[in-house]
Amino acid sequence: MGVGGIRAPERRLRIAYIRFFTSWESEVRVLADYRQRFKDVIGMVVTPFHAADYRLNEPALRAQIDWCFEHGATGVDATPSIGEFLHLEDDERTRVFDVVADQIGRHSGKSKFAMTSGATTLQAMRWTKTAAELGYECAVVIAPYYWKAGEREVFEHYRTIAEANVLPVCVYHNPALSKFHMSPAFLGKVASLDNVVMVKEVETELQHLEAVADALAGKALYTQTFRAYLTGRMLGSAGGQINVFAIPACVAIDQALARDDYRTAEEIQRRLNRVFPRGGEAALGAIGMTKVCATVVCGIDMGPVRPPYLAPDDASERITKRLPELAEIVPAYRAVRPAKTFALS
Repeated sequence: MGVGGIRAPERRLRIAYIRFFTSWESEVRVLADYRQRFKDVIGMVVTPFHAADYRLNEPALRAQIDWCFEHGATGVDATPSIGEFLHLEDDERTRVFDVVADQIGRHSGKSKFAMTSGATTLQAMRWTKTAAELGYECAVVIAPYYWKAGEREVFEHYRTIAEANVLPVCVYHNPALSKFHMSPAFLGKVASLDNVVMVKEVETELQHLEAVADALAGKALYTQTFRAYLTGRMLGSAGGQINVFAIPACVAIDQALARDDYRTAEEIQRRLNRVFPRGGEAALGAIGMTKVCATVVCGIDMGPVRPPYLAPDDASERITKRLPELAEIVPAYRAVRPAKTFALS
């Protein structure tokens, strides 16, 4: 007999049982804490440039962040894909991190996300450390890009960054840009890593999203792109990481759901997808069109995309003509005005 009349094997089993459930309860509490902090509509901002010389336009960047919070965002993501992180020199990217963190900090209670991705794990680690030093709360990381990576390589990429415990990690699934498609099973495996707290999904196919939501349940928060924001909400998402121009619509979807007005929520989602061009990152002109959408909706001149990328010649005209359809049901879009230009300093 062992201590207290309990056999040694039985005692070891009980200890293992207690440790397992203590660990499980701790993970549930941690995830609940993140759900309270990282939720609803997190804005993804473009990086404004001056048209004359492509220099960073800091006043326009700050004004855009203020606009996000004025329209209901709960946080902002610095240098996301639409923020052209790949087009920035190291000193520029650091400066954008600094400016965005400072401007978010002027709005009490708002969360700070930073896209810290790099083509290699070492680069992503370096940017994650930079973001942590500047006060960011979550690192958004896409799979390695340019050279095609396999499942083992991508998993090791995330494992290395997560286990360094520099910042909580959001796994960003965007196969059009990374050339790596994450299955629900793979996302579930990555979400089991300590310090992976969130997934941002850009896919919109319903059966895939259902499987993703199931795979992430109890492991990591699930956030969605604006094109499937309502679908994500119906599947229990924590919200979405949303292109700046779609923030008012996604906030309005949440407001409709809070009233149990599912018909209005669905109509907002349908109009949102009709007004802003379909095709996503795989389409020609996508990044240029995104920047024009941000300029028109925010009323802030975001400037051009860095060469060689372009927007369609009639991009501004097309968006301006389509917006009234969305404005009929989301009043925030009625306030669209000519873009304010911030002069070179």
